[in-house]
Amino acid sequence: MSVIEVSTAAPQEPVPPERTQGVPDPGIPLPRVSGPTLLLFTGGLLVWSSATWLALAGGAPLWLTVALHALVTFTMFTVLHEAAHHAAGKLTPVNEILGRLAMPFVAAFGSFPLMRHSHGEHHRNTNEPAFDPAAWAAHGPWWQLPLRWLTADLWYVRFYLRHGRERPVGEQLETVAVAVLAVGGFAALVTTGHGWELLVVYLIPQRIGVAVLAWWFEWLPHHGLPDTRRRNRFGAARIRVGLDWLLGPLMLFQNYHLVHHLHPSVPFYRYRQVWRLNRAAYLARRVPVTTPLGRALTTAEYLALRPTKDTDGTDSTSAVPAAEPVPGPPPEFHQLRIAELRELTADTVLVSFAVPADLRDIFRFQPGQHLTVQSIVDGKEVYRCYSICTMAGWTRPQIAVKRRDGGLLTSRLQHELRPGDTLRVRPPAGRFVLAADPGRTRHYAALAAGSGIAPIISMVSHALHTERHSRCTLLYLNRSGASTLFAAELSELARRFEGRLQIEHHRTDERDPDLHPVRTRPLDTVAEALAISHEQYRRGRLDTRRVRTLLTGRLHPVKVDAWYLCGSQPLVDAVRRELAEHDVPEESVHFEFFAQDRTH
Repeated sequence: MSVIEVSTAAPQEPVPPERTQGVPDPGIPLPRVSGPTLLLFTGGLLVWSSATWLALAGGAPLWLTVALHALVTFTMFTVLHEAAHHAAGKLTPVNEILGRLAMPFVAAFGSFPLMRHSHGEHHRNTNEPAFDPAAWAAHGPWWQLPLRWLTADLWYVRFYLRHGRERPVGEQLETVAVAVLAVGGFAALVTTGHGWELLVVYLIPQRIGVAVLAWWFEWLPHHGLPDTRRRNRFGAARIRVGLDWLLGPLMLFQNYHLVHHLHPSVPFYRYRQVWRLNRAAYLARRVPVTTPLGRALTTAEYLALRPTKDTDGTDSTSAVPAAEPVPGPPPEFHQLRIAELRELTADTVLVSFAVPADLRDIFRFQPGQHLTVQSIVDGKEVYRCYSICTMAGWTRPQIAVKRRDGGLLTSRLQHELRPGDTLRVRPPAGRFVLAADPGRTRHYAALAAGSGIAPIISMVSHALHTERHSRCTLLYLNRSGASTLFAAELSELARRFEGRLQIEHHRTDERDPDLHPVRTRPLDTVAEALAISHEQYRRGRLDTRRVRTLLTGRLHPVKVDAWYLCGSQPLVDAVRRELAEHDVPEESVHFEFFAQDRTH
């Protein structure tokens, strides 16, 4: 099936697990530069310098300097960890520099890209021993654990050597260069008679620090949990509640490790705040919660332990359900009159509904939601979901209906119904939405394949109208211009917003006229010239190779605040994998699959 031949419907049952396990919005903005992370790095550097001077000068007991150097390994790992998740701030150079500066204090023989990639695989494959490098320290037999913790960093290197062969050449060269420099430096110190200093200043403290890291970052949050990230992301790590005044600073807030797995780009010092903001949603998923000593708590036990009021003043019990909420009955259908039928392409028609005044509140929609339409066809009740494609400035909900072979309801909508006829329609629903905020400035990237433009054009137009300084980049895949939905409307948006909307069309039909432009007249206005400069055409499919090129160029992850993907499942899954490979946070990627036409 060609990508263009997907339907304009929102997903049908069964809903993919990613939809049913949607992660709540953490509600925490990422600063341009994370002050606490910078302070942690600066403090670690000062402690390391002081401890090194004391060790070399003999001004302090050896056990003290070893402990201080081990502490630096622990704290510098948090700096490295933050940079690896792009949580040290929005500025990419800050993350790249901090990550590389912190890495030698943690494992001098490893590169920052090595750690970033391997740790990313831990997040993508949590609790899967064959693909999760952290499983070495988290899931071994008890009698092997001390040795596993002491060699956790070596296992990350081993994992990278086995699985990193297809990594970028530059990354591999940097990794080899760092390893050669580290081994050479160690050898030089030993051969010049400084082996003892190397041992007590670096090697012994580094082993102790790594062991504590593996114990606290990997074993405590993950051991004994049967769920994997793929099966249930809410059950792949745990929360450790109680003694927050001690465990928070001591563990650098990794007692809330599950929050980190759900929201990797949230800074470490915000984990507790995010837990409190979203506690109801987490507990509704029955997330693993334990006491400081590791005793598992049920939701009811957890609620019984919490005070009536938390220190932030919020009611800690009334907002938290004790179990998964039981969904209520679906919204009822209402009779809506068809106000307009307009042909978009040879096989697609735009249907506009007139909403009575008494139903306007319940039919108010967010860009990206869908409508469910019910009709009687050949004596059978037929239901169909269609994404709302209403653009900003219009109040009537609109859907795009594409003709499909054997589609009972689509055939009736296109050929039998006329303006003035009525259909039974359920109010807007769906979580694939873009909630624009007038006070926000963001860069959105959207990918649509064929009819996948239906919700995307609504999202893009509302974002551009509502957020005056935001911008959008749209990647739009079609067979040809003749089958492209909303081509004129998109060009008009490019003209109207003068550069805030960049459109890149990908056409699979080599004969498409847009791929062979012939200008027969001069451009009448500057707006037309701008529209052409902000609307480009590319031959061929939008495959992962092209997405990879975009991610290393003008759509680098730091330049995009949120991604919206809508198309066939194979295409969307491939792009999501590529985004994950480039460390794009999961909560920044929103997607919708378009299912095959079904009747019920």
